[in-house]
Amino acid sequence: MDELNVIIAGVGGQGILFMSRVLGHAAVKRGLNFIQTEIHGLSQRYGSIHTEIRIGKDVQSPLILEGTLDLLIALEPLEALRKANYVNQRTTVVMDVHEITPVTAYIEKARVPDVDEIISDLKAVGAKKIITVSATDIAVEIGDPVLANSVMLGAVSTAGVLPFSKDEIRSSLSELSPARYRELNLRAFDAGLKEAKDR
Repeated sequence: MDELNVIIAGVGGQGILFMSRVLGHAAVKRGLNFIQTEIHGLSQRYGSIHTEIRIGKDVQSPLILEGTLDLLIALEPLEALRKANYVNQRTTVVMDVHEITPVTAYIEKARVPDVDEIISDLKAVGAKKIITVSATDIAVEIGDPVLANSVMLGAVSTAGVLPFSKDEIRSSLSELSPARYRELNLRAFDAGLKEAKDR
């Protein structure tokens, strides 16, 4: 693998930075360069945000050009659609199907597309594969909606895109998790592995 381009998209409070750290940790343990941008967007809870990650032996710049994405990890469906301009025929999308309606949609009484429409739109722009998981619902069942990011890491591990194994990602998650959340994060990761579905 020369390089892998990844975007993690979601809203404030979903743990996107933690997910980036886990993937970076796994990459560095594999001897790969890992470069990421700072979080782009509103950092407050429910503001739209994303981070761009590049993994490879010789990656230099953290910025990803439109139409060159290998993996889109979306913690919210509408946030996946917002990144459609990066999607191409080699892009795998891993998406939480739990919707968080933007405040602006309430204010403007705008219609928000549903999950099936978003999946159709991503396929229309050429997405190679779309994997969905009810990450937030699973996290709530485990005990905390904040665990959705760990569920998503498990789902991402099934995609076959990253240059490291599910065991390496799980190990990095374990090492980086605070002790009091380690067991819950690992349970969430394992649930994501099991519940991810190809669409």
